[in-house]
Amino acid sequence: MNLPSFLEKCLCSHDEALRAIVRSGATIASGFATSEPHNFYAGLWDFIRKNDLRDIRIKQALFMAPHPLCVGDALSARDRLAGAAKRLKNVPLLGTAAARLGQASRKLDGLGRLIAHYRELRDRRITFSSPFLGPANNIVVPKLSLVRALYPAFAGRNMSRMGIMDMQSIHFPDAVESMGIDAEGKPLVDAFVFSMTPPDERGELSHGIASGANGEILERILEQPVIDVLIYLNPALPFTRGYGDAPNTVSIERLRPLAEAGRLRLVLDDGPLPSVPAGTFTSPSPVEQRIAENIVNHIEQNRELCFGRAIQVGIGGTGVQAIRGLRQSSWHGRQYSEMLDPYTLELFEAGKIAGTHFIERDGRRTPLDGKLVCTFTMAEAGSDFYRKLDRNPAIIVAPASRVVISEGFYGGLGINNILSVDFHGHVNSGGRDRNHFSGVGGGAMIFRGLANGGVGYLCLKSTHRTPEGKLRSSIFPYLPRGTPISHVGPDLMGGRNGARLFLATEHGVFRVSGRSQAEFIRGLISIADPRFRPWLSRQAWREFRVVV
Repeated sequence: MNLPSFLEKCLCSHDEALRAIVRSGATIASGFATSEPHNFYAGLWDFIRKNDLRDIRIKQALFMAPHPLCVGDALSARDRLAGAAKRLKNVPLLGTAAARLGQASRKLDGLGRLIAHYRELRDRRITFSSPFLGPANNIVVPKLSLVRALYPAFAGRNMSRMGIMDMQSIHFPDAVESMGIDAEGKPLVDAFVFSMTPPDERGELSHGIASGANGEILERILEQPVIDVLIYLNPALPFTRGYGDAPNTVSIERLRPLAEAGRLRLVLDDGPLPSVPAGTFTSPSPVEQRIAENIVNHIEQNRELCFGRAIQVGIGGTGVQAIRGLRQSSWHGRQYSEMLDPYTLELFEAGKIAGTHFIERDGRRTPLDGKLVCTFTMAEAGSDFYRKLDRNPAIIVAPASRVVISEGFYGGLGINNILSVDFHGHVNSGGRDRNHFSGVGGGAMIFRGLANGGVGYLCLKSTHRTPEGKLRSSIFPYLPRGTPISHVGPDLMGGRNGARLFLATEHGVFRVSGRSQAEFIRGLISIADPRFRPWLSRQAWREFRVVV
Protein backbone atom coordinates (compact mmCIF):
# COMPACT_ATOMS: atom_id res chain seq x y z
CA MET A 1 0.00 0.00 0.00
CA ASN A 2 1.51 3.31 -1.09
CA LEU A 3 0.65 6.18 1.22
CA PRO A 4 2.04 9.71 1.21
CA SER A 5 4.31 10.50 4.13
CA PHE A 6 1.69 12.56 5.97
CA LEU A 7 -0.62 9.52 6.05
CA GLU A 8 2.14 7.03 6.88
CA LYS A 9 2.68 8.99 10.08
CA CYS A 10 -0.96 8.29 10.98
CA LEU A 11 -0.60 4.50 10.75
CA CYS A 12 -0.88 2.67 14.05
CA SER A 13 -1.82 -0.71 15.44
CA HIS A 14 -5.31 -1.60 16.62
CA ASP A 15 -4.20 -1.40 20.27
CA GLU A 16 -2.51 1.97 19.74
CA ALA A 17 -5.70 3.29 18.14
CA LEU A 18 -7.81 2.17 21.09
CA ARG A 19 -5.42 3.80 23.55
CA ALA A 20 -5.58 7.04 21.58
CA ILE A 21 -9.35 7.50 21.35
CA VAL A 22 -11.05 5.25 23.91
CA ARG A 23 -10.86 6.90 27.29
CA SER A 24 -13.13 7.56 30.23
CA GLY A 25 -15.64 10.28 29.48
CA ALA A 26 -15.44 9.88 25.68
CA THR A 27 -18.31 9.81 23.21
CA ILE A 28 -17.50 7.67 20.18
CA ALA A 29 -19.55 7.29 17.00
CA SER A 30 -19.08 4.67 14.31
CA GLY A 31 -20.42 3.66 10.94
CA PHE A 32 -23.92 2.24 10.51
CA ALA A 33 -24.52 -1.50 10.03
CA THR A 34 -22.30 -2.81 7.22
CA SER A 35 -19.89 0.11 7.62
CA GLU A 36 -19.20 -1.08 11.16
CA PRO A 37 -15.47 -1.55 11.91
CA HIS A 38 -15.68 -5.16 13.09
CA ASN A 39 -12.27 -5.44 14.74
CA PHE A 40 -12.77 -2.20 16.66
CA TYR A 41 -15.87 -3.56 18.38
CA ALA A 42 -14.56 -7.11 18.69
CA GLY A 43 -11.84 -5.91 21.07
CA LEU A 44 -13.45 -2.88 22.67
CA TRP A 45 -15.02 -4.49 25.75
CA ASP A 46 -11.81 -6.24 26.80
CA PHE A 47 -9.96 -2.94 26.39
CA ILE A 48 -12.51 -1.09 28.55
CA ARG A 49 -12.28 -3.67 31.33
CA LYS A 50 -8.50 -4.03 31.17
CA ASN A 51 -8.05 -0.28 31.55
CA ASP A 52 -10.95 0.17 34.00
CA LEU A 53 -12.63 2.79 31.80
CA ARG A 54 -15.94 4.43 32.63
CA ASP A 55 -18.46 6.99 31.39
CA ILE A 56 -18.19 6.10 27.70
CA ARG A 57 -21.00 6.68 25.23
CA ILE A 58 -21.17 4.70 21.97
CA LYS A 59 -23.26 6.11 19.11
CA GLN A 60 -23.92 3.38 16.60
CA ALA A 61 -26.81 1.89 14.63
CA LEU A 62 -27.39 -1.84 14.06
CA PHE A 63 -24.48 -3.87 15.38
CA MET A 64 -23.77 -6.63 12.87
CA ALA A 65 -22.23 -9.14 15.28
CA PRO A 66 -22.76 -10.22 18.92
CA HIS A 67 -19.70 -8.34 20.12
CA PRO A 68 -18.67 -8.79 23.78
CA LEU A 69 -19.46 -5.09 24.24
CA CYS A 70 -23.12 -5.97 23.61
CA VAL A 71 -23.54 -9.40 25.21
CA GLY A 72 -20.48 -10.01 27.38
CA ASP A 73 -19.72 -13.74 27.56
CA ALA A 74 -23.37 -14.84 27.33
CA LEU A 75 -22.61 -16.94 24.24
CA SER A 76 -20.25 -19.04 26.35
CA ALA A 77 -23.13 -20.35 28.45
CA ARG A 78 -22.73 -23.95 29.58
CA ASP A 79 -25.08 -26.89 29.81
CA ARG A 80 -24.39 -27.96 33.38
CA LEU A 81 -26.22 -31.25 32.84
CA ALA A 82 -24.48 -32.25 29.60
CA GLY A 83 -22.66 -35.12 31.30
CA ALA A 84 -25.83 -36.53 32.82
CA ALA A 85 -27.69 -36.25 29.52
CA LYS A 86 -24.91 -38.15 27.76
CA ARG A 87 -24.91 -40.93 30.34
CA LEU A 88 -28.70 -41.25 30.25
CA LYS A 89 -29.28 -40.76 26.52
CA ASN A 90 -30.37 -44.40 26.03
CA VAL A 91 -32.59 -44.49 29.10
CA PRO A 92 -36.28 -43.95 28.20
CA LEU A 93 -37.76 -40.70 29.55
CA LEU A 94 -34.76 -39.93 31.77
CA GLY A 95 -32.47 -39.27 28.82
CA THR A 96 -34.97 -36.92 27.19
CA ALA A 97 -35.70 -35.18 30.49
CA ALA A 98 -32.00 -34.69 31.20
CA ALA A 99 -31.48 -33.22 27.72
CA ARG A 100 -34.35 -30.77 28.16
CA LEU A 101 -33.16 -29.77 31.61
CA GLY A 102 -29.71 -29.29 30.14
CA GLN A 103 -31.07 -26.91 27.52
CA ALA A 104 -32.90 -24.99 30.23
CA SER A 105 -29.71 -24.93 32.30
CA ARG A 106 -27.77 -23.47 29.40
CA LYS A 107 -30.42 -20.83 28.76
CA LEU A 108 -30.46 -19.87 32.43
CA ASP A 109 -26.67 -19.73 32.56
CA GLY A 110 -26.63 -17.56 29.42
CA LEU A 111 -29.26 -15.25 30.85
CA GLY A 112 -27.30 -14.94 34.08
CA ARG A 113 -24.16 -14.01 32.16
CA LEU A 114 -26.11 -11.48 30.09
CA ILE A 115 -27.61 -9.84 33.19
CA ALA A 116 -24.16 -9.71 34.79
CA HIS A 117 -22.89 -7.92 31.69
CA TYR A 118 -25.76 -5.43 31.76
CA ARG A 119 -25.00 -4.70 35.41
CA GLU A 120 -21.35 -4.08 34.64
CA LEU A 121 -22.28 -1.76 31.78
CA ARG A 122 -24.45 0.22 34.18
CA ASP A 123 -21.81 0.22 36.91
CA ARG A 124 -19.21 1.53 34.47
CA ARG A 125 -21.77 3.90 32.93
CA ILE A 126 -21.07 2.56 29.44
CA THR A 127 -24.09 3.61 27.41
CA PHE A 128 -25.27 3.46 23.83
CA SER A 129 -27.19 5.86 21.64
CA SER A 130 -28.77 4.36 18.57
CA PRO A 131 -31.62 4.88 16.07
CA PHE A 132 -31.71 1.20 15.11
CA LEU A 133 -31.25 -1.99 17.15
CA GLY A 134 -30.48 -5.52 16.05
CA PRO A 135 -30.14 -9.01 17.53
CA ALA A 136 -26.98 -8.06 19.44
CA ASN A 137 -28.73 -5.48 21.60
CA ASN A 138 -32.50 -5.96 21.35
CA ILE A 139 -32.75 -9.07 23.55
CA VAL A 140 -35.81 -8.84 25.80
CA VAL A 141 -35.42 -10.55 29.18
CA PRO A 142 -38.54 -12.76 29.52
CA LYS A 143 -41.03 -12.13 32.33
CA LEU A 144 -41.14 -15.77 33.41
CA SER A 145 -41.74 -16.47 37.10
CA LEU A 146 -38.22 -17.73 37.76
CA VAL A 147 -36.68 -14.81 35.87
CA ARG A 148 -38.82 -12.29 37.77
CA ALA A 149 -37.68 -13.87 41.02
CA LEU A 150 -33.99 -13.85 40.07
CA TYR A 151 -33.79 -10.59 38.12
CA PRO A 152 -36.85 -8.44 38.95
CA ALA A 153 -35.24 -5.21 37.74
CA PHE A 154 -34.58 -6.67 34.28
CA ALA A 155 -37.60 -8.89 33.54
CA GLY A 156 -39.63 -7.64 30.57
CA ARG A 157 -36.96 -5.19 29.47
CA ASN A 158 -34.18 -4.93 26.96
CA MET A 159 -31.32 -2.44 26.75
CA SER A 160 -33.65 0.33 25.62
CA ARG A 161 -35.39 0.31 29.02
CA MET A 162 -32.46 -0.48 31.29
CA GLY A 163 -30.73 2.87 31.26
CA ILE A 164 -28.09 1.41 28.93
CA MET A 165 -29.48 2.19 25.46
CA ASP A 166 -30.67 5.73 24.76
CA MET A 167 -32.81 5.41 21.65
CA GLN A 168 -32.55 8.11 19.01
CA SER A 169 -35.88 8.04 17.15
CA ILE A 170 -34.94 9.55 13.81
CA HIS A 171 -35.46 8.89 10.12
CA PHE A 172 -32.40 7.51 8.36
CA PRO A 173 -31.59 10.66 6.32
CA ASP A 174 -31.57 12.77 9.51
CA ALA A 175 -28.68 10.88 11.13
CA VAL A 176 -25.87 13.41 10.58
CA GLU A 177 -27.22 16.14 12.85
CA SER A 178 -28.32 13.63 15.50
CA MET A 179 -25.33 11.32 15.57
CA GLY A 180 -22.34 13.44 14.51
CA ILE A 181 -22.46 17.22 14.28
CA ASP A 182 -25.57 19.21 15.15
CA ALA A 183 -27.37 21.92 13.15
CA GLU A 184 -25.21 24.65 14.73
CA GLY A 185 -22.01 22.84 13.79
CA LYS A 186 -21.33 21.67 17.33
CA PRO A 187 -19.57 18.28 17.57
CA LEU A 188 -21.67 15.64 19.32
CA VAL A 189 -18.80 13.15 19.58
CA ASP A 190 -15.12 13.07 20.49
CA ALA A 191 -14.19 10.45 17.90
CA PHE A 192 -15.59 8.93 14.73
CA VAL A 193 -14.61 5.37 13.74
CA PHE A 194 -15.41 3.70 10.41
CA SER A 195 -14.03 1.52 7.63
CA MET A 196 -12.80 2.51 4.18
CA THR A 197 -10.87 0.95 1.33
CA PRO A 198 -7.16 1.68 0.98
CA PRO A 199 -6.50 4.44 -1.57
CA ASP A 200 -6.71 3.47 -5.23
CA GLU A 201 -4.36 4.49 -8.02
CA ARG A 202 -6.09 7.87 -8.18
CA GLY A 203 -5.49 8.53 -4.51
CA GLU A 204 -9.13 8.01 -3.46
CA LEU A 205 -10.58 6.01 -0.58
CA SER A 206 -14.09 4.56 -0.78
CA HIS A 207 -16.69 3.99 1.94
CA GLY A 208 -17.33 0.67 0.23
CA ILE A 209 -20.48 -1.29 1.03
CA ALA A 210 -22.26 1.49 2.93
CA SER A 211 -22.48 5.25 2.86
CA GLY A 212 -25.30 6.16 5.25
CA ALA A 213 -24.15 9.22 7.18
CA ASN A 214 -20.43 8.38 7.10
CA GLY A 215 -19.38 10.55 4.19
CA GLU A 216 -21.27 13.62 5.34
CA ILE A 217 -20.02 13.36 8.92
CA LEU A 218 -16.46 13.02 7.61
CA GLU A 219 -16.91 16.03 5.31
CA ARG A 220 -18.08 18.18 8.22
CA ILE A 221 -15.16 17.01 10.34
CA LEU A 222 -12.75 17.91 7.53
CA GLU A 223 -14.20 21.42 7.45
CA GLN A 224 -13.55 21.78 11.19
CA PRO A 225 -10.98 19.17 12.33
CA VAL A 226 -11.79 19.08 16.04
CA ILE A 227 -12.94 15.43 16.20
CA ASP A 228 -10.58 12.46 16.24
CA VAL A 229 -11.02 10.16 13.24
CA LEU A 230 -10.04 6.49 13.20
CA ILE A 231 -10.23 4.76 9.83
CA TYR A 232 -9.85 1.01 9.44
CA LEU A 233 -8.39 0.47 5.96
CA ASN A 234 -9.75 -2.87 4.83
CA PRO A 235 -8.59 -4.16 1.41
CA ALA A 236 -11.50 -6.63 1.38
CA LEU A 237 -13.98 -3.75 1.08
CA PRO A 238 -15.29 -3.28 -2.47
CA PHE A 239 -14.47 0.09 -4.00
CA THR A 240 -17.76 1.83 -4.87
CA ARG A 241 -18.62 5.34 -6.01
CA GLY A 242 -21.47 7.74 -5.45
CA TYR A 243 -23.14 10.06 -7.93
CA GLY A 244 -22.28 13.64 -8.88
CA ASP A 245 -22.32 15.86 -5.79
CA ALA A 246 -23.18 12.86 -3.58
CA PRO A 247 -19.84 11.02 -3.51
CA ASN A 248 -18.88 7.83 -1.74
CA THR A 249 -15.17 8.54 -1.94
CA VAL A 250 -12.66 11.00 -0.48
CA SER A 251 -9.25 11.96 -1.84
CA ILE A 252 -6.08 11.52 0.16
CA GLU A 253 -5.38 15.25 0.05
CA ARG A 254 -8.67 16.02 1.78
CA LEU A 255 -7.33 14.15 4.81
CA ARG A 256 -4.14 16.24 5.07
CA PRO A 257 -5.51 18.95 7.44
CA LEU A 258 -6.90 16.27 9.75
CA ALA A 259 -3.58 14.43 9.74
CA GLU A 260 -1.56 17.59 10.35
CA ALA A 261 -3.84 18.50 13.25
CA GLY A 262 -2.99 15.16 14.87
CA ARG A 263 -6.60 14.03 14.65
CA LEU A 264 -6.28 11.16 12.16
CA ARG A 265 -5.32 7.54 12.82
CA LEU A 266 -5.24 4.71 10.31
CA VAL A 267 -5.29 0.98 11.06
CA LEU A 268 -4.52 -1.62 8.41
CA ASP A 269 -7.43 -3.97 8.86
CA ASP A 270 -7.94 -7.61 7.96
CA GLY A 271 -11.26 -8.05 9.76
CA PRO A 272 -14.34 -9.68 8.21
CA LEU A 273 -16.82 -7.51 6.37
CA PRO A 274 -20.11 -7.10 8.28
CA SER A 275 -22.80 -9.37 6.89
CA VAL A 276 -25.90 -11.28 7.96
CA PRO A 277 -25.48 -14.94 8.99
CA ALA A 278 -25.37 -17.56 6.25
CA GLY A 279 -28.90 -18.71 5.43
CA THR A 280 -30.61 -15.41 6.30
CA PHE A 281 -31.54 -14.86 2.65
CA THR A 282 -31.13 -18.34 1.20
CA SER A 283 -33.03 -20.31 3.86
CA PRO A 284 -36.24 -18.41 4.67
CA SER A 285 -38.80 -19.64 7.15
CA PRO A 286 -42.01 -21.16 5.72
CA VAL A 287 -43.95 -18.06 6.82
CA GLU A 288 -41.51 -15.70 5.09
CA GLN A 289 -41.72 -17.82 1.96
CA ARG A 290 -45.54 -17.74 1.89
CA ILE A 291 -45.68 -13.97 2.35
CA ALA A 292 -43.14 -13.52 -0.44
CA GLU A 293 -45.12 -15.82 -2.72
CA ASN A 294 -48.30 -13.85 -2.02
CA ILE A 295 -46.58 -10.61 -3.01
CA VAL A 296 -44.98 -12.04 -6.16
CA ASN A 297 -48.31 -13.56 -7.27
CA HIS A 298 -50.07 -10.27 -6.58
CA ILE A 299 -47.51 -8.37 -8.66
CA GLU A 300 -47.92 -10.86 -11.52
CA GLN A 301 -51.72 -10.56 -11.37
CA ASN A 302 -51.47 -6.77 -11.49
CA ARG A 303 -49.02 -6.29 -14.34
CA GLU A 304 -50.38 -2.94 -15.51
CA LEU A 305 -50.11 -1.61 -11.98
CA CYS A 306 -46.72 -3.01 -10.94
CA PHE A 307 -44.57 -3.55 -14.01
CA GLY A 308 -42.13 -0.85 -15.09
CA ARG A 309 -41.82 0.82 -11.68
CA ALA A 310 -38.61 1.39 -9.69
CA ILE A 311 -38.44 -1.40 -7.14
CA GLN A 312 -37.29 -0.95 -3.54
CA VAL A 313 -36.80 -3.44 -0.72
CA GLY A 314 -36.26 -2.75 2.96
CA ILE A 315 -34.08 -4.50 5.49
CA GLY A 316 -35.55 -7.81 6.66
CA GLY A 317 -35.81 -11.33 5.32
CA THR A 318 -39.41 -11.33 4.06
CA GLY A 319 -39.06 -8.46 1.61
CA VAL A 320 -35.81 -9.87 0.26
CA GLN A 321 -37.59 -13.18 -0.38
CA ALA A 322 -40.13 -11.36 -2.55
CA ILE A 323 -37.28 -9.91 -4.62
CA ARG A 324 -35.85 -13.41 -4.88
CA GLY A 325 -39.21 -14.69 -6.11
CA LEU A 326 -39.36 -12.07 -8.87
CA ARG A 327 -36.41 -13.77 -10.58
CA GLN A 328 -38.80 -16.44 -11.85
CA SER A 329 -41.56 -13.98 -12.71
CA SER A 330 -42.18 -11.91 -15.83
CA TRP A 331 -41.78 -8.63 -13.90
CA HIS A 332 -39.45 -6.00 -15.30
CA GLY A 333 -38.86 -2.40 -14.35
CA ARG A 334 -36.33 -0.13 -12.68
CA GLN A 335 -34.78 0.20 -9.20
CA TYR A 336 -34.36 2.81 -6.47
CA SER A 337 -33.71 1.57 -2.95
CA GLU A 338 -32.28 2.32 0.47
CA MET A 339 -30.67 -1.15 0.53
CA LEU A 340 -29.12 -3.19 -2.26
CA ASP A 341 -29.47 -6.94 -1.70
CA PRO A 342 -28.05 -9.86 -3.72
CA TYR A 343 -31.32 -10.70 -5.47
CA THR A 344 -31.90 -7.18 -6.76
CA LEU A 345 -28.44 -7.35 -8.31
CA GLU A 346 -29.41 -10.69 -9.88
CA LEU A 347 -32.56 -9.10 -11.36
CA PHE A 348 -30.34 -6.38 -12.82
CA GLU A 349 -27.85 -8.88 -14.22
CA ALA A 350 -30.74 -10.84 -15.77
CA GLY A 351 -31.93 -7.74 -17.62
CA LYS A 352 -35.12 -7.33 -15.58
CA ILE A 353 -33.99 -3.95 -14.20
CA ALA A 354 -33.18 -1.30 -16.81
CA GLY A 355 -31.77 1.37 -14.52
CA THR A 356 -32.50 3.80 -11.72
CA HIS A 357 -32.69 7.54 -11.07
CA PHE A 358 -31.25 10.17 -8.73
CA ILE A 359 -32.81 13.22 -7.13
CA GLU A 360 -30.74 16.35 -7.73
CA ARG A 361 -30.46 19.02 -5.04
CA ASP A 362 -32.97 21.19 -6.91
CA GLY A 363 -35.51 18.35 -6.89
CA ARG A 364 -35.10 17.21 -10.48
CA ARG A 365 -35.20 13.46 -11.11
CA THR A 366 -32.35 12.35 -13.36
CA PRO A 367 -32.86 8.94 -15.07
CA LEU A 368 -29.76 6.72 -14.94
CA ASP A 369 -29.97 3.77 -17.31
CA GLY A 370 -27.78 0.77 -16.56
CA LYS A 371 -27.29 1.78 -12.90
CA LEU A 372 -28.46 0.75 -9.41
CA VAL A 373 -28.60 3.14 -6.45
CA CYS A 374 -28.62 2.58 -2.68
CA THR A 375 -27.15 3.94 0.54
CA PHE A 376 -26.01 0.58 1.91
CA THR A 377 -25.62 -3.01 0.81
CA MET A 378 -25.99 -6.25 2.73
CA ALA A 379 -24.68 -9.74 2.00
CA GLU A 380 -24.83 -13.17 3.57
CA ALA A 381 -21.64 -14.37 5.22
CA GLY A 382 -19.59 -16.43 2.78
CA SER A 383 -21.32 -15.16 -0.37
CA ASP A 384 -19.63 -13.43 -3.29
CA PHE A 385 -22.05 -10.48 -3.35
CA TYR A 386 -19.58 -7.89 -2.03
CA ARG A 387 -16.99 -9.03 -4.58
CA LYS A 388 -19.48 -8.28 -7.37
CA LEU A 389 -19.74 -4.67 -6.19
CA ASP A 390 -16.01 -3.95 -6.38
CA ARG A 391 -15.32 -1.27 -9.02
CA ASN A 392 -18.66 -2.10 -10.60
CA PRO A 393 -19.61 0.95 -12.68
CA ALA A 394 -23.30 0.09 -12.38
CA ILE A 395 -23.36 0.49 -8.60
CA ILE A 396 -24.04 3.86 -6.93
CA VAL A 397 -23.70 4.03 -3.13
CA ALA A 398 -24.69 7.51 -1.96
CA PRO A 399 -25.46 9.26 1.36
CA ALA A 400 -28.76 8.46 3.06
CA SER A 401 -29.73 12.14 3.03
CA ARG A 402 -29.67 12.04 -0.78
CA VAL A 403 -31.22 8.59 -1.29
CA VAL A 404 -33.70 7.94 1.52
CA ILE A 405 -35.95 10.91 0.75
CA SER A 406 -39.64 10.61 -0.02
CA GLU A 407 -39.47 12.16 -3.50
CA GLY A 408 -37.07 9.45 -4.62
CA PHE A 409 -39.82 6.87 -4.14
CA TYR A 410 -42.69 8.71 -5.86
CA GLY A 411 -44.33 6.29 -8.27
CA GLY A 412 -42.14 3.40 -7.12
CA LEU A 413 -42.77 -0.21 -6.13
CA GLY A 414 -41.77 -0.81 -2.51
CA ILE A 415 -41.62 -3.95 -0.36
CA ASN A 416 -40.99 -3.35 3.34
CA ASN A 417 -41.35 -5.20 6.63
CA ILE A 418 -43.34 -4.36 9.75
CA LEU A 419 -43.91 -6.06 13.11
CA SER A 420 -47.53 -5.26 13.97
CA VAL A 421 -50.57 -3.14 13.08
CA ASP A 422 -53.85 -2.19 14.77
CA PHE A 423 -57.40 -1.20 13.85
CA HIS A 424 -56.42 2.50 13.76
CA GLY A 425 -53.79 1.80 11.12
CA HIS A 426 -50.98 2.45 13.57
CA VAL A 427 -47.94 0.47 12.42
CA ASN A 428 -45.04 -0.72 14.50
CA SER A 429 -41.88 -1.51 12.59
CA GLY A 430 -39.41 -1.01 15.42
CA GLY A 431 -40.69 -2.30 18.78
CA ARG A 432 -42.07 -5.17 20.78
CA ASP A 433 -44.54 -3.82 23.31
CA ARG A 434 -42.67 -1.17 25.34
CA ASN A 435 -39.23 -2.18 24.16
CA HIS A 436 -37.52 -0.81 21.09
CA PHE A 437 -36.65 -3.77 18.90
CA SER A 438 -35.19 -2.36 15.67
CA GLY A 439 -36.01 1.14 14.44
CA VAL A 440 -37.84 3.30 11.93
CA GLY A 441 -34.83 3.51 9.62
CA GLY A 442 -35.99 4.71 6.23
CA GLY A 443 -39.34 2.89 6.33
CA ALA A 444 -41.65 5.81 7.06
CA MET A 445 -39.95 8.17 4.58
CA ILE A 446 -40.10 5.50 1.89
CA PHE A 447 -43.74 4.59 2.47
CA ARG A 448 -44.81 8.25 2.39
CA GLY A 449 -43.00 8.55 -0.92
CA LEU A 450 -44.77 5.48 -2.30
CA ALA A 451 -48.08 7.04 -1.22
CA ASN A 452 -47.59 9.54 -4.04
CA GLY A 453 -48.46 7.53 -7.13
CA GLY A 454 -46.61 4.39 -6.07
CA VAL A 455 -47.33 0.80 -5.10
CA GLY A 456 -46.31 -0.26 -1.61
CA TYR A 457 -46.39 -3.61 0.15
CA LEU A 458 -45.98 -3.98 3.92
CA CYS A 459 -44.96 -7.52 4.88
CA LEU A 460 -46.33 -8.79 8.19
CA LYS A 461 -46.04 -12.20 9.84
CA SER A 462 -49.56 -12.69 11.14
CA THR A 463 -48.35 -14.06 14.49
CA HIS A 464 -45.31 -13.81 16.70
CA ARG A 465 -44.20 -15.17 20.03
CA THR A 466 -43.58 -13.06 23.09
CA PRO A 467 -40.25 -13.42 24.94
CA GLU A 468 -42.11 -15.78 27.27
CA GLY A 469 -43.07 -18.04 24.33
CA LYS A 470 -46.78 -17.13 24.06
CA LEU A 471 -48.22 -17.11 20.53
CA ARG A 472 -49.90 -13.81 19.73
CA SER A 473 -51.58 -12.13 16.78
CA SER A 474 -49.54 -9.38 15.09
CA ILE A 475 -52.83 -7.66 14.25
CA PHE A 476 -54.28 -5.93 17.31
CA PRO A 477 -57.40 -3.91 18.08
CA TYR A 478 -54.95 -1.45 19.66
CA LEU A 479 -51.18 -1.80 19.72
CA PRO A 480 -50.01 -2.84 23.19
CA ARG A 481 -49.46 0.09 25.52
CA GLY A 482 -46.11 1.78 24.96
CA THR A 483 -45.43 0.27 21.53
CA PRO A 484 -43.29 2.60 19.34
CA ILE A 485 -45.23 3.74 16.26
CA SER A 486 -43.59 4.23 12.86
CA HIS A 487 -46.64 4.87 10.61
CA VAL A 488 -50.07 6.26 11.48
CA GLY A 489 -53.49 5.60 9.96
CA PRO A 490 -53.35 8.19 7.15
CA ASP A 491 -50.04 6.71 5.95
CA LEU A 492 -51.86 3.44 5.19
CA MET A 493 -55.43 4.48 4.42
CA GLY A 494 -54.43 7.55 2.40
CA GLY A 495 -52.50 7.89 -0.85
CA ARG A 496 -52.72 10.20 -3.87
CA ASN A 497 -52.05 10.28 -7.60
CA GLY A 498 -53.22 6.70 -8.04
CA ALA A 499 -51.19 5.15 -5.21
CA ARG A 500 -52.02 1.59 -4.16
CA LEU A 501 -50.84 0.45 -0.73
CA PHE A 502 -51.15 -3.14 0.45
CA LEU A 503 -50.65 -5.25 3.56
CA ALA A 504 -49.42 -8.81 2.98
CA THR A 505 -49.37 -11.72 5.42
CA GLU A 506 -48.96 -15.44 4.81
CA HIS A 507 -52.77 -15.55 4.54
CA GLY A 508 -53.27 -13.03 1.76
CA VAL A 509 -52.89 -9.48 0.45
CA PHE A 510 -55.29 -6.63 1.24
CA ARG A 511 -55.35 -3.11 -0.20
CA VAL A 512 -55.30 -0.67 2.72
CA SER A 513 -55.26 2.63 0.82
CA GLY A 514 -58.53 4.44 0.21
CA ARG A 515 -60.34 2.55 2.96
CA SER A 516 -62.63 3.73 5.72
CA GLN A 517 -61.82 2.43 9.18
CA ALA A 518 -64.55 -0.22 9.06
CA GLU A 519 -63.32 -1.44 5.67
CA PHE A 520 -59.76 -1.38 6.97
CA ILE A 521 -60.68 -3.46 10.04
CA ARG A 522 -62.52 -6.06 7.98
CA GLY A 523 -59.58 -6.30 5.58
CA LEU A 524 -57.08 -6.76 8.39
CA ILE A 525 -59.12 -9.60 9.87
CA SER A 526 -59.40 -11.29 6.46
CA ILE A 527 -55.59 -11.78 6.35
CA ALA A 528 -55.09 -12.44 10.07
CA ASP A 529 -54.15 -15.86 11.38
CA PRO A 530 -57.38 -17.94 11.33
CA ARG A 531 -56.86 -18.87 14.98
CA PHE A 532 -57.24 -15.22 15.98
CA ARG A 533 -59.97 -14.10 13.58
CA PRO A 534 -62.87 -14.87 15.96
CA TRP A 535 -61.21 -12.85 18.73
CA LEU A 536 -60.44 -9.96 16.35
CA SER A 537 -64.02 -10.04 15.03
CA ARG A 538 -65.39 -9.80 18.57
CA GLN A 539 -63.03 -6.89 19.30
CA ALA A 540 -64.11 -5.15 16.09
CA TRP A 541 -67.70 -5.16 17.32
CA ARG A 542 -66.87 -4.38 20.93
CA GLU A 543 -64.59 -1.42 20.20
CA PHE A 544 -66.02 0.02 16.94
CA ARG A 545 -69.37 -1.71 16.35
CA VAL A 546 -67.96 -3.12 13.12
CA VAL A 547 -69.62 -6.33 11.96
CA VAL A 548 -67.25 -8.80 10.32
